[in-house]
Amino acid sequence: MRPRWGNRLGLLLVGLALVAGGFGLLAAARGRPGAALIDRSVADGKPWALPLLAGAAIVLALVATRWLFMALGWGRVGSRTGAGIAMLGVALKGIDGIGHISVRLVRDGRLRVSVSLRRSADLRQVIRRLDESAISRVRRAVGRDDALAVVRLHVRRR
Repeated sequence: MRPRWGNRLGLLLVGLALVAGGFGLLAAARGRPGAALIDRSVADGKPWALPLLAGAAIVLALVATRWLFMALGWGRVGSRTGAGIAMLGVALKGIDGIGHISVRLVRDGRLRVSVSLRRSADLRQVIRRLDESAISRVRRAVGRDDALAVVRLHVRRR
């Protein structure tokens, strides 16, 4: 299973558990009219406590929502090009330690190239191969010979 699917599946399960818990609390509150769901005695004499808790909950909800949208792939710029990925793979063939490669064509005609390397990869050889032939091959494969390219190299710890 790819990591992005695991991330999405995990978020889905956590979301379903939270929704089920919320419905359970609402059902429990309806079963006992007049009973409070939380103990408000903690905030007695502190008028700033409840607005502070509400603000923290809102900030937490906004951060979690942004994380969910980014995990779903929304907000990514450009589109993946299969021909560019294939050509980059051919150009980097024979180099040990290449992990994940990605080529995206963004709106204004630029290329975003991402190469993930294992710790054992020869970084000098990868940079030399990218500089000499790989990027020009990728440009030709996507039909943009004059496109600017941004290359991102990521070396993994493990």
